[in-house]
Amino acid sequence: MVLAAGSVGAVMIASEYAGGQIRTTFAAVPARRAVAAAKVVVLAAVMTAVGALASGDAFWLSQAILADRHAGASIADPGALRAVVASALLVPVCALAGLGIGALVRHTAPAIVTTTAVLLLLPLAFDTRHRWTAAVNHAMPVPGWERLVQIIPFPHYDGWVATIPTSWTVFTAWSLTATLATLIALHHRDP
Repeated sequence: MVLAAGSVGAVMIASEYAGGQIRTTFAAVPARRAVAAAKVVVLAAVMTAVGALASGDAFWLSQAILADRHAGASIADPGALRAVVASALLVPVCALAGLGIGALVRHTAPAIVTTTAVLLLLPLAFDTRHRWTAAVNHAMPVPGWERLVQIIPFPHYDGWVATIPTSWTVFTAWSLTATLATLIALHHRDP
C-alpha cells in the first residue's frame, strides 16, 4: 500500500510535467498555488478515503476470521483503534510524500523510484540500536506506522523505541513538508 500510494502521488504531478500538460493546467488556472493546493486537497481526500476503507475492511475481515478461532479483538481493545487509524492515515501520508517528490523531480519514473527509495528503502539503512540512527529511522513514515500499530511491546528489546506521540508527529510533519514542497515547487519552477 505504501508503494501504491506513493506512486499515485508521484504520478499525479510528474505525469503532467512529462506530457507537457502542466502548461495547459497553468494556462487554465494561472494561480499556481491554487493548482498546487487543489492537487494536495484532492489527493489527501481521496487517499484518506481509500486508506479508511482498506484499513477498516482489513480489520473487520481479519477479526471475523479470528473470531471463529476465539482469537478476535474488538475495536475497543487497547491499541486497536489507534492501529486502524494509523493504517488509514499512512496512505495519504505516503501519497503526499510522492506528490512532493514528484513536484521536485518532475519526471514520472524517477519520481516513483525516488518515492519508493525514500519511503521503503531509506528506513532500512538506519537501525534502532544506536541513538542517532534510531532518530533518523523514527523520523520516517513507515517506522512511525509500525510503532503506531504495535500493540504488544517487545519486553527485552535493547534498541531505541519511538513514542506514540513522536510517531503521530512524524505523520503530520511528512504531510506538511510534502505539501510545502509541492506548493514551492509549482510556484517557483517553470513548466
